[in-house]
Amino acid sequence: MTFSLLTLSLPGRPEEPAGVLVYDQHGERLAVKLRRDWHALVSEDDAEILSGLEAHLKQLSLEMGASSALEWLESTLSNILTLSERREVQSSTIDFTLHQLYREHIQTHIATPVEPFVTHLPRYALRSAAGPFGEQIADPNSIEEWVAAPEGLRLNKDMFVCEVYGRSMEPLVPSGSLCVFRKFGAGSRNGKRVLVEDRAEAQTRYTLKVYHSKKSSDVNKDAGWSHQQIQLSPLNPEFPVLQLDPDQDRYAVLAEFVSLL
Repeated sequence: MTFSLLTLSLPGRPEEPAGVLVYDQHGERLAVKLRRDWHALVSEDDAEILSGLEAHLKQLSLEMGASSALEWLESTLSNILTLSERREVQSSTIDFTLHQLYREHIQTHIATPVEPFVTHLPRYALRSAAGPFGEQIADPNSIEEWVAAPEGLRLNKDMFVCEVYGRSMEPLVPSGSLCVFRKFGAGSRNGKRVLVEDRAEAQTRYTLKVYHSKKSSDVNKDAGWSHQQIQLSPLNPEFPVLQLDPDQDRYAVLAEFVSLL
């Protein structure tokens, strides 16, 4: 996988990073993310033109094919908009890589006002493992910051962000990802990707896994239902399934995975 930086060069002004293009040669896909604060950099007329550039590049990739589109851009762009040489990058998913590189290389001039649960979500201090249960920290419920939510995601007050580390939920969740979760309410947990809390130790622990449970009728409990088996399964086959004690006082399903940030 490689990435290139798109640069805007205006007469009499320093160069400005304009966006990131990530090319996956194995999946033959070109992912594009450009800045949206063009009005802070160019005239109103030019900003209107540049605002449609990201959609144009994505359409170009669909029409020409990812490899051909990238080669055409490399040979065509010059002067005001230029594309850097390709650089190798290691990652399991192209979308995760695109957003990580964008946050690393692009500093926009937009001062987005924080509107809790409208434009931004709270990022909690807790860290979840994509592997065995992860360590507790001093105050997992403290809000470290308010982070801008993914575009197009409808927010509500049950949603939050936390970091997930470890490789057991790859390729869906690469290690180090910031993930959006929704607090779990009523309904079946089976087959869902959930954030689970282990309360057995003095220090609380968390993990992200796919939840599976089997229930059996227990005549000794007034014909009610009891959990016979609870499993937390990874997506990465290199990691083992976690077999949980069905004692529900120990484990609690806190939230369901929504998306990467």
